[in-house]
Amino acid sequence: MWNSVIIASNASFLADALREKLSDVSFKVFIATNENELNEKMKSHYPRYIFLENCFFGIATDIFIQGIVKRNSNIRIAVWTVSEIKPFIAARYIVAGAESFFSLRDTCRNIETIINQIAEGRHYCPANVEMLLEKENFNPEININFTNRELQIIKHLASGKDYLEISQCLSLSINTIIYHKNNILRKIGIKKNIDILRYTLLQEIIQKEDLE
Repeated sequence: MWNSVIIASNASFLADALREKLSDVSFKVFIATNENELNEKMKSHYPRYIFLENCFFGIATDIFIQGIVKRNSNIRIAVWTVSEIKPFIAARYIVAGAESFFSLRDTCRNIETIINQIAEGRHYCPANVEMLLEKENFNPEININFTNRELQIIKHLASGKDYLEISQCLSLSINTIIYHKNNILRKIGIKKNIDILRYTLLQEIIQKEDLE
């Protein structure tokens, strides 16, 4: 039990590349290329660690991490990337519940050593991320408060209504709907409407059955 690692990446060739670097671990390594595969492998293989690619769930990865931790606090999460990433974003992952963060481009240390240490239970974060986490005024704003009007618009957007339909439902002008939608996008830090749906489902602001 708790004897495996799951590598979650939308690109199987990247997951394979990371798996090759996990050369010293004594337990099985599985790959998940989408959310359904990840959920199935979490249930059947009792992973000790999930190596979660930073863009696995789009812009809402930090909320996705919160959901995993909420479902099973025994699973440990390391977020990884193939490119450089801003320390603020990496710090959000740690605050959300990930224990480690690393980039495959990390040249300060032997990346194979870092990966295998994480898999064995030791944490790792770049120094600039650790410094940010230690700042007293650091505020990642993972849990965002929406106004009642914003929540109404979120639920209508998630159900697939267009601006005209929402304006008719709420007796508001289309310009007012767009104004509130832009505020929602700004608060979450995203640019696409589809990520509103992902975010609000993960935060349980709306339920899947509400969309049926």
